[in-house]
Amino acid sequence: MKRSNMRASGINYHDSRGFSHGLLTILLLFMMTTAGFVWVSMGIVARDRWPIRWLEINGSFQRVSAEQLRASLTPLIASSFFTIDLQALRDAADRNSWVSAINVQKRWPDTVVVEVEEFVPFAHWNRGQLISSRGEAFSVSEADDLQGLPWLSGPQDQLGQVLKNWTKFNDELASAGLEIQQMTLDRRGAWSMVLNNGTSVHLGRDAAWERLQRLMSSWNALLQDQIVPPRDVDLRYTNGFAVLWPRESGKREGKDS
Repeated sequence: MKRSNMRASGINYHDSRGFSHGLLTILLLFMMTTAGFVWVSMGIVARDRWPIRWLEINGSFQRVSAEQLRASLTPLIASSFFTIDLQALRDAADRNSWVSAINVQKRWPDTVVVEVEEFVPFAHWNRGQLISSRGEAFSVSEADDLQGLPWLSGPQDQLGQVLKNWTKFNDELASAGLEIQQMTLDRRGAWSMVLNNGTSVHLGRDAAWERLQRLMSSWNALLQDQIVPPRDVDLRYTNGFAVLWPRESGKREGKDS
């Protein structure tokens, strides 16, 4: 009889201890919540208690104006360290067309740091767009006015293929001291380009790479005894190509490969 009573007493003891722990947890959560409300009500997170005093803006600032960016962001930091809206700062900075990426962070106790990454253009893409060094197309109002960049054009969803061929073809042309100033992929899939010496090259739709190699293998012989480079080279032939020289009045001279 005594053993039975001890077992019963033990069960009640453990149940009571578990109940006490649960009650203690609830009380702690309640106290923390209450403290939070008191903290806010006392104005600890209010704007005048922990104001943002410094706006630090970092970046290369080749195309983005640091002064204009600061002017657009300054009104948004009129808040406390705890209540400032960092997403609003990101959105405001990202409205600049030259901004590629933006990172905004708080630094205790009174500073906001804004890191700006700009697009670095290396080529035109169609009209009103540029291609960044990462191969991204982006739009800026002054895109068509930028000088010294090659012009690439084609269907919007073929940007990757145009870039691939532009790089590959340029490597092939470099051996002759040539490079592409303009490259076009039309809607029919035909390739054409204008070289830095002024020569227009028509590659057509099929076997464009092989046709360019055919031209380069004959390039030195083509220029032999010529004062100026050809004005136009048409490679859309099965076994050869046609050449138009500047001094001729539209007459083409056929060249066998």
